[in-house]
Amino acid sequence: MKKLLFALTLVVMLTSCNPLAKIEKAGYPINYTELQNYYVLNDIDASKIQRLVINSQAAFESYFGEAAVMGRNGQPTMVDFKTQYVLAVVLPETDRQTEVVPGEVVQNGNTVVMNYRVNKGPKTSYRMVPFAAIAIDKPVSDTQMEIYFKQTN
Repeated sequence: MKKLLFALTLVVMLTSCNPLAKIEKAGYPINYTELQNYYVLNDIDASKIQRLVINSQAAFESYFGEAAVMGRNGQPTMVDFKTQYVLAVVLPETDRQTEVVPGEVVQNGNTVVMNYRVNKGPKTSYRMVPFAAIAIDKPVSDTQMEIYFKQTN
């Protein structure tokens, strides 16, 4: 029983000392737009996880291509890089059905934390590069923002 209590106390202490937890607790949620109908380009290094902050059209196009599809809402989500940043999480290439789901985005002063979740499914007969990308508004002033990414369960 003492070991369990000690382990629980240690977990609480470690999570309460987490600087991102403090930022999120004191911060407020901000709106974002999830980008739809894009894909990760083939020449991207898909061997490691990448967390990207993109602030120009040229940089965005070096990672992502447009995947226009037929039907309603088939156009890629437009991003205005004069007023928006793109935050993206790109996972390593896999043969498992994998989805990256953006969660809450919290701002505290000049710090932004993007939460995301990874859902893994069964093996497939093809390989994919799972990713999620969102657009958030740039600050009105020339404030330099600190961006953090946090994977949640």
